[in-house]
Amino acid sequence: MSSPSISQWQRHASAIASGFLGDWLESRNNALAVPMTILHQGREVDPRKPGIEEASETVCLSIHGLMELESVWRLSASGEQTYATGLSDRIPGGVTDVMLRYNTGRPIYRNGEDLAALLETLVDAWPVPVKRLILLGHSMGGLLIRSTCHYGRVAGHRWAELLGDCVYIGSPHDGSWLARGAHAAAGLLNEMPRDYLRVVGEVIDLRSEGIRNLTRGEVLARGVEETPLMPGVRHFVVCGLLARSRKNPVNALFGDALVHESSAQGRERSGWELAGIATFSGVDHIRLAHHPEVAKQLEAWLV
Repeated sequence: MSSPSISQWQRHASAIASGFLGDWLESRNNALAVPMTILHQGREVDPRKPGIEEASETVCLSIHGLMELESVWRLSASGEQTYATGLSDRIPGGVTDVMLRYNTGRPIYRNGEDLAALLETLVDAWPVPVKRLILLGHSMGGLLIRSTCHYGRVAGHRWAELLGDCVYIGSPHDGSWLARGAHAAAGLLNEMPRDYLRVVGEVIDLRSEGIRNLTRGEVLARGVEETPLMPGVRHFVVCGLLARSRKNPVNALFGDALVHESSAQGRERSGWELAGIATFSGVDHIRLAHHPEVAKQLEAWLV
């Protein structure tokens, strides 16, 4: 096996481990804990000195979800085409495609605080003045966008004034049914009298704070009152459904496999104003991050 394949396998293993036990790994300085990193064309970028040739005035940051890597955004096997590169072909002056890699097991609010500060550093050091910032978030990535916007606004960061669009793709704003199921199963098994059942419950209960946040779509620290979506910014929602027919009961039961349509739209949230909502029947949770029909919809919204 070639070293690139081994490296890719190691990155995926690290992403899975970080998603499940990321907060625990970080507290022990374990090498499997994924550090927050900005990437461009597969290479790490120093936010203090981006050094990106032909950097554009429009920057699009794509943020993956739980246990994922930035490779989830690839529209083609070559990895060169993503939602952001498609936008670059249509937006005057082009779009610089950057991606985030991060520890998805950490509490979402801590990642939000760190990303807000990271974006401020990146925008300040960008080779040309940034005029427009676009944030795309898949699954947990969409929750991280909401958290980052809150902390960026509270800190008075300049990048928040440049933010034009936020796109939430299959994000469990009202919680994921699967995360809720894990929470309920752990509680039930921990109540069981037989030791082996309680052990199973304890193993399930080892899940990271990041996964626990997905139970109710929590994006802020405890005790912090949640605010509506950032004003002055266009907010878009993309939903998926497993079955092609909207009336298929599978969609009502499982949504896109992990997130129900109502949760992806944040129907339980108050004070939300969305600029657009699109639902794609027959497109599951993971494919929402790299589907040609979704790409067309983003171009219609953002160009």
